[in-house]
Amino acid sequence: MTNGKLLIKYLVLLIIGGIAVWQIMTGNTSFGTGLLAGILIAGVLLGINSRQIIQNTEKGMDPYDERVWAVAGKASYAALKIFAVIIALIVLLGSIWGPQLMVNPYNLLGICLAGLMLMYVCFYYYYNSKM
Repeated sequence: MTNGKLLIKYLVLLIIGGIAVWQIMTGNTSFGTGLLAGILIAGVLLGINSRQIIQNTEKGMDPYDERVWAVAGKASYAALKIFAVIIALIVLLGSIWGPQLMVNPYNLLGICLAGLMLMYVCFYYYYNSKM
């Protein structure tokens, strides 16, 4: 990974950190604390990932070979397929039982995005172990 890309990733984390501090200062401590916790986890994982890429490059391995793209493609296809089926079932069940459950659309989008990303990561590790 080039230093420019890594710098941009850390810059995005810094901007999100600023938003988190702003949220804490304005009284929304739970959201700000959650953002800070997410930033810490993302920063640690980003550091581990970049260190592994550097180690693989030093060993002469290409960290972005065809196998990685094949695994990522299978994982994303499986995650999107299952995600679409789950969302279709949720919409069907919601239309049957009506709008008794009121959900903020932004929270719902966040939950859907988090679920999709979690499925992608799980499928990625599954296909990575199988291939």
